[in-house]
Amino acid sequence: MNIFDMANQNLDSLKTRYKSLKEKYEDQDDFGIFSNFVKLVKDKWTISINMRQGVLNNFLIAGKYKNVYEVKKEQGGELRKVRKSEISEEQAVKKHLKGYYKSRVTFDRTFEDGAKFKYGALNIGGLGLKNHGDYCVVIKREQSEDYTSLAFVKEDSLNYVEEDHLNIERLSQDIANRECVHTLVALKHENDIEEIPTDELASMICCNECYVEAITTGDILNKHIGSVRMSKNEYRLYYDYLYENFLSELSPSELSDIVKRHRLEDFRNMQELLTKQGIELEVIDENGD
Repeated sequence: MNIFDMANQNLDSLKTRYKSLKEKYEDQDDFGIFSNFVKLVKDKWTISINMRQGVLNNFLIAGKYKNVYEVKKEQGGELRKVRKSEISEEQAVKKHLKGYYKSRVTFDRTFEDGAKFKYGALNIGGLGLKNHGDYCVVIKREQSEDYTSLAFVKEDSLNYVEEDHLNIERLSQDIANRECVHTLVALKHENDIEEIPTDELASMICCNECYVEAITTGDILNKHIGSVRMSKNEYRLYYDYLYENFLSELSPSELSDIVKRHRLEDFRNMQELLTKQGIELEVIDENGD
């Protein structure tokens, strides 16, 4: 089964449902609000992937983003050069994914090339899914449009796994290709459009609690990164660490200070990598200060 074919095959159904939703707003004289929402999504959507500092730095150094299967295969290969490992790559993936392992592999193994899936989220601005990492890596819009394999799912794909099987029927109604992604977003948020201020739409569409998932098998390379976003509070924290280090207040023996030193060094390395590769670091003020 091919998930990207499934997305293409849902085109007519999405258009029919979207037409009914559009007519509802026209009847309620709220079409302007609806139309502006849809235009915003169509004009600004791209894909973002949230990462922890170490994952981002590894990505920037390697030049290519790898999913968990690719990472564990690579690490396993490196280990086998010097020692025999008692843990298989499959076991390593299981340990990494923990409680999500069963659902993740059930979903991925249902589809052709599932082991190549890279997961992100539809993003129209903001810091993305911070539960997955403080750094929001934003893929250039032109690259997002250029992926030959790209599908969008109304919810987290794991929500479609029921015990040991995938609810294909439900997923097939909740998936879109890039042509109809704005339609999927409008249907998902049909009850929110009138109530949410324009400046809050980005965080409504892509946040920890609610997002549209993006799936591709295409390569995600450094040159595809449009920017990396981080919060202003997190940004200030590193400069607090730098100030403490400047005053020699970070102890070489205190565990908390060692952690700060490592985080500061990782942050500096990231800044250098971004600068060398011409990638913008966006600092986003979540509080509006």
